[in-house]
Amino acid sequence: MTATVAPPRPAAATAAPPARTRWWRRPLLAAALLLAIYGGLSLANDPRAFMASDVGGKVATLRAMDARGDLHPDLGYWAHALDPRGALYPIVKTDHRGSQWVNVTTLPMLYAAYPLYELGGVRAILVLPMLGGVLTALGARALARRLGGRGDLAFWLVGLATPVVVYSLDFWEHTLGLAATIWAVVLLLDVADRRAGWRAAAAAGALFGVAATMRTEALVYAAVAVVVVGWAGRPWPRRDLVRDGAAAAGALLLPLLANTGLEVLAFGSPYRASRTSTAASGAASSLALRANEAVSTTIGLNGFDTALDWLLGAMIVLGLAVAALRLLAPRRDGRLVGWLALGVAALGYGLRLRAGLSFLPGLLVCSPLVVVGLVVANRRPTFRRPVAIALLALPLVWLAQFGGGAGPQWGGRYELTSGLLLAVVAAVALERVPWRGAVAMIAVSAAATGVGLAWLAVRTHDYGRTTSAVAAEPGPIVTTSGALYHFWREGGASYTPTRPWLTAPRRADLAAAVRLLDRLGATSFTLVSQNRAQAPPALGPYRRRTGRSRALVETIRIEVTRYAR
Repeated sequence: MTATVAPPRPAAATAAPPARTRWWRRPLLAAALLLAIYGGLSLANDPRAFMASDVGGKVATLRAMDARGDLHPDLGYWAHALDPRGALYPIVKTDHRGSQWVNVTTLPMLYAAYPLYELGGVRAILVLPMLGGVLTALGARALARRLGGRGDLAFWLVGLATPVVVYSLDFWEHTLGLAATIWAVVLLLDVADRRAGWRAAAAAGALFGVAATMRTEALVYAAVAVVVVGWAGRPWPRRDLVRDGAAAAGALLLPLLANTGLEVLAFGSPYRASRTSTAASGAASSLALRANEAVSTTIGLNGFDTALDWLLGAMIVLGLAVAALRLLAPRRDGRLVGWLALGVAALGYGLRLRAGLSFLPGLLVCSPLVVVGLVVANRRPTFRRPVAIALLALPLVWLAQFGGGAGPQWGGRYELTSGLLLAVVAAVALERVPWRGAVAMIAVSAAATGVGLAWLAVRTHDYGRTTSAVAAEPGPIVTTSGALYHFWREGGASYTPTRPWLTAPRRADLAAAVRLLDRLGATSFTLVSQNRAQAPPALGPYRRRTGRSRALVETIRIEVTRYAR
């Protein structure tokens, strides 16, 4: 009998091991690392001062709330009985609302910061803008992936080589507003590409509404984004278009109504809506001023007279554009021209740095990645929608932004959303270009951002040291106009609401302040002025006794003069 041998069984196919994801491509780990980097960078700044006066007003309010142990955003006024209109109020731009003196731009952020302030003071409240910066970088990653990129480069470039990092180190609402806006754009793209439905449209509208409670220009970007995405998404079933549009519009109103309700509870009337209507009412006024500020916040350097300032800014931007055009092209010809153009841009930056560290209001000079985004805008069809949103919104933003403050800002703070969208486009394009050109453009962007970080450190230490020294002066203190208009608003961490301090914006106000102190029977006071001419030998019944000069910042010296009867 012949034995039958069974054929051997085929070996089981072994599953391929999963591809290992490098740690910097894991969103949570990358986010944690970026947050830690922000924390380390913040240690270089003085917590007693800030990038801008809006922040000082909020910090002064937190100090007042902490001193009283309540949640009323009221700064109070020690001289209310003698100056009921607040003409001499120490912190300028403080509104008198009922019985409260209010200097707050966004109420929810103040309440979110209060427990952090209780735990760790001014440094602890920086967790909020830092989280906003991280969420913005994650939104940039998500948007980059929808544009055909990997997303990792967009995350790190937006997080560390754009104005986002500068605003992440200051107690302002910009990064939180940017985070809400970019995630809203991501959701709208998902709806347009049929990856999501009306719920995503509603979420996008709600995020735009959240952003608008902090940054008014978010309403402009919301309207433009809906129009661009809806137009680019044709053919779109009419029923779906109406449904998704209604969901987005309805959801956008909810955060705005909730914020208004919170303001009514806190102040007795809406607060931010009045600021928005003030900006909107001035949109058609002084078109020459609007055009001037549009140029300043796009290419302005804030270091020379207007003509030279714009000429040097245009030279830098043109050099960056030619360099990006030549160095990022697949063909090798023209590289020499690209390197020479990059040298011209570097020369322009060098000339500006020789004038000293200060505000750089021009978005294109502060964030070279935005210039790269403009140069590569036509390289992929997926770039069209974010580029269209970024560019079409700009004229409306220029018309609606608050006038008169183009110089003292970093990188065109009203235009940050446009810069963010173009920076993401640039990051996606840089993934597939000659590496030398990509490294060069990234290095320039990182260097420009590094200048912003250095400036913020110098500025905060200068203002923190000076405001603390002035606050140590005994008795009443009167500050005058000029560069000291925002003195106590800049140094909100040193402001004490119960101290007898006054601010005199005009010369007539200075005389009124002296009369007020005389009525109180003050035997002496300290005058803080920008120059000696503003400190005459006598003011009413008071005579000058001592005086000394202090440096507020590199380009501004102040006079601290003691007067006595």
